[in-house]
Amino acid sequence: MDALELQTLASELADDVSVAVAAFDLAERRYGEGTPAAYDSAAHHLSRAFNVIEQLALRIARAFENSVDDEKGWHSELIRRLSLRIPGVRPPLFPEDLRQPLQDLRAFRHVFVHAYDLTLDPEKLALVLKYGRAVRERLPGLAADFVAAVAREQGLDLPH
Repeated sequence: MDALELQTLASELADDVSVAVAAFDLAERRYGEGTPAAYDSAAHHLSRAFNVIEQLALRIARAFENSVDDEKGWHSELIRRLSLRIPGVRPPLFPEDLRQPLQDLRAFRHVFVHAYDLTLDPEKLALVLKYGRAVRERLPGLAADFVAAVAREQGLDLPH
């Protein structure tokens, strides 16, 4: 990866992070309204936030490993894969302690998107929001740290 490719990736990741953070924030606000329609809206925005995180992870996997297995189970595998350091290729994006909250958000998104008939339990939704908060608080720093670590490891200078 050269400096221009990394700068482009950094800009794309920053945009992805902004969209994810905004979706998490909107999910929190909607949940706070306390109505069934607001719970549905909160669930939708949590799903959106995870979709963006997944796309961010795919962007990184494609940029560094140049492949993403398109088999059943790749969604959960992607989280594990981006938690790994690949010496000489890239640092991890996700720390070990965020793997479970990310998996829980992924599982929620799967149920929310694929359920034929779903009534949201506000208490369960509150738990998913807790996982979302854990990810939301750290995502901007994780993306910035990832780019900085790649630049250091590859000896690249990036504009500030």
